[in-house]
Amino acid sequence: MKTIGSLLLVSAVTVAAPGHAQTFPSKPITMIIPFPAGGRTDVIGRIFAQSLQEALGKPVAVINKPGASSVLGSNEVSEATPDGYTVGFFSTAVVTAQYTVPTPLSLKSFDLVAIVNADPAALAVAENAPWKSLKDLVADAKNKPGVFRLGMIPGASSQIFASGFTRAAGLDIVSVPFKGDTDGAIALAGHNIDVHFAVPVSYKSLVESKKVRILAVASDAPSPVYGNLPTFKGNGVDLTVGAFHGIFVPTGTPPAVKQKLADGLKTAVESPELKKRMEDAGAAIVFLQGDEATSYLAKQDETYRSIIEALGLRVAATH
Repeated sequence: MKTIGSLLLVSAVTVAAPGHAQTFPSKPITMIIPFPAGGRTDVIGRIFAQSLQEALGKPVAVINKPGASSVLGSNEVSEATPDGYTVGFFSTAVVTAQYTVPTPLSLKSFDLVAIVNADPAALAVAENAPWKSLKDLVADAKNKPGVFRLGMIPGASSQIFASGFTRAAGLDIVSVPFKGDTDGAIALAGHNIDVHFAVPVSYKSLVESKKVRILAVASDAPSPVYGNLPTFKGNGVDLTVGAFHGIFVPTGTPPAVKQKLADGLKTAVESPELKKRMEDAGAAIVFLQGDEATSYLAKQDETYRSIIEALGLRVAATH
């Protein structure tokens, strides 16, 4: 039988939860990005952190926690107090790492607040590389099996991009792992690898400094968002694939708190400032919340799981 003390405790907790939601946010928010500084997730995450800060009126501090194909930083979010003050800015790796790393994370550890971005895969080469098109590169790589070095992040979406590309193009290419997009792109500019996979925003500064060229994107059609770049399909490689970014919180975060975060993000994406920042970065805004966002994530999970299994990339979990 419950004592009067326990009943009072239950009552206090019940009353406190709505009160917390009404006052949220009353202090700074921490945004954890599970990849190194300078990469695509970091670049886009910082754009949204700045705009979310402006929308909510409270500081949003970005902390980079790279490691284990995003698992390290993602786990820190899942283990945080579910009060809305620790959020994760996650990429497609939140889906792929469930199946491609031995110590995976689980989507069940998080609640999705909103999807905020989606971009196609992009293949880049050094600015002075000899290939003028993706078709040229494929033809050359077919004549040199096992020679080309392809950079990507193991366990993340770029590994799926790379594996899907080599399979669709019928190539034998050596994969070279990197912790993040930035170090891989720098290695590409320095000719330490031949090709690299990420999304267009990852190459912006190196493209502008004439050190890297994007040969093609894996979208259905050219888009002005990405400078009307050629597509994979237009170069004879039947592959359409991309990556997304979203804001996640620990499971159990109060619905009203999640709604305030979503409302702040909606205000952010409608602001001319964020639109300009994303345009300058060469990244597309895709805003989904509620059931729409949940359905999108479930579809991404299903799609990537099937691709990973078809490519033979699924690994046995150690726990």
